[in-house]
Amino acid sequence: MAQQRVAKLIAHITAGNDPYRSDKAQSEAKRLPWSRFPASGQASSTDFRSVKYEVCGGICTITRNRPHVLNAVNFQVHCDMIAAFEEAESDDKVLVVILTGEGRYFCSGADVAGNPETYSIPDPPRVREIKAVLAKQDQYDSNTWSDVNMYDAWINFSKPLVIAVNGPAIGEGFTTLMMGDIIYSSDSAFFWAPFARFGVVPEITSTVTLAERVGPAVAAEMLLFSARKTPEEMLRAGLINDILPTGEAFLPAVRAKVQAGIDLSGDPSLKLKALRMFKGMLKD
Repeated sequence: MAQQRVAKLIAHITAGNDPYRSDKAQSEAKRLPWSRFPASGQASSTDFRSVKYEVCGGICTITRNRPHVLNAVNFQVHCDMIAAFEEAESDDKVLVVILTGEGRYFCSGADVAGNPETYSIPDPPRVREIKAVLAKQDQYDSNTWSDVNMYDAWINFSKPLVIAVNGPAIGEGFTTLMMGDIIYSSDSAFFWAPFARFGVVPEITSTVTLAERVGPAVAAEMLLFSARKTPEEMLRAGLINDILPTGEAFLPAVRAKVQAGIDLSGDPSLKLKALRMFKGMLKD
């Protein structure tokens, strides 16, 4: 009996063209957001305007790169993120993604100032394609649909998503964490969801997912009374996995933890299939 079970598991992991056993099931591909943006086939790049993209040793690091506004999120970030996660999803060399922020903040929330911004580089072709579709969906320029599509890219991302909270996570920066599979925090971070103060609905269904992650009592205090929480409180509540020292050593420490994890994840030819499968088993 044990041998039969092992044989079935091996067949499940190593299956080839069966859409219900491969690591890219057709039923999953239909709901991935990137199919909404027709591709011209033109070669693109990962030189994004507001996001850094780096791959090393199977780990892709995607960094919000607007430190001058504490990594506040705007339309440009939404589009760059959608394209960046599409690239990480399709690149079989990428086993895990780390999402972090440049500078001293992880993310200060939505960029409500909306000040015009100039860039020294043009958008990659894929970002231009994404912008062309989203511009038609949102005629009032409210960033609603670009935001929704960015969330959808995280929700449907099939590989492990590790979030490295290098500094304060506020508003949208905090609700982003609900999409993380594993979360590491710097000791200088804090976690704040001040939506009730402004009469703004918490994003990414966090009224449901936050209670699932930290329990109803902590979630109610954070969402109804805008209670700000420390890394130690979030560790006790079960939102984050570990607290690491702030500074230049923070991200290398996160990468070391991730590398140790994927080094132990089995035969190299099976790693990606196994990680995708197990994440699918953990999340509906």
